[in-house]
Amino acid sequence: MERIGSIWTMIVRYLLLVMFGGVIVWACNSAGISVYADDGETPDGAELIRFDFHKSVNQEVGIPAGIPGFFTYFYEGKEYHYGFRFDRNGTGPETEKFGTAYVWAPYTVIYYDAAGGEIENYGTATAGGRRLFATRGNGEELEAGQNKGKNKRKFAADYTVYGQSLRLSEGCMPTAVKDGYRFEGWYAWTDAGVVQEKELAELAKQEQYGTLEDELNEKYTEQTKLLENRESERYPASSITLYAKWDKIWE
Repeated sequence: MERIGSIWTMIVRYLLLVMFGGVIVWACNSAGISVYADDGETPDGAELIRFDFHKSVNQEVGIPAGIPGFFTYFYEGKEYHYGFRFDRNGTGPETEKFGTAYVWAPYTVIYYDAAGGEIENYGTATAGGRRLFATRGNGEELEAGQNKGKNKRKFAADYTVYGQSLRLSEGCMPTAVKDGYRFEGWYAWTDAGVVQEKELAELAKQEQYGTLEDELNEKYTEQTKLLENRESERYPASSITLYAKWDKIWE
């Protein structure tokens, strides 16, 4: 009887060890990065790149949004819900300080045209004439044909999550300067909410900056979502060009 009792004691200890070990493994895995999008679904045919979000600095999905974070984007008319948890383990290069999450999503390219002026500070953008890389992700090259061959002092390019704001991807807009003028910000021309890209591009090509500036009526900031139609999130822009607007300094 004593031998049988000792066997049962060993079995109970083994089961407790297995259960306790499982709890530890589960806890460690739960503390790591957990990324999902519509139960793993991503847009067919879309080029996905990695975005790195930091809990302590991201104004869209960090504090005060907390854990888990989430955002929504549309691709070809379909809505995708993207959720994630910030890594609490310190396994990444910056997680100990920030709490990092890596998410994969399609992207929008933002082009900047100084419209008669020059870029003063690039923020997170890349200078014109240079290739565009996912510098806030895994460093892969992005498709940004309009940025190639452009004057580096007059043009720049950046990127963010498809149709979303620069603030979501922790981006910062450039600033520009022009003699005798005060920089008012980055603008586009919209008609009934729809961004008029081709018309402004032609005016910029002909350097008709006065006429171009008269048409600029929608200001963009880091908080503005990048849409083809400003009135509906269902129409994200795969790329968009923003132009510097100026205020004459009168002496």
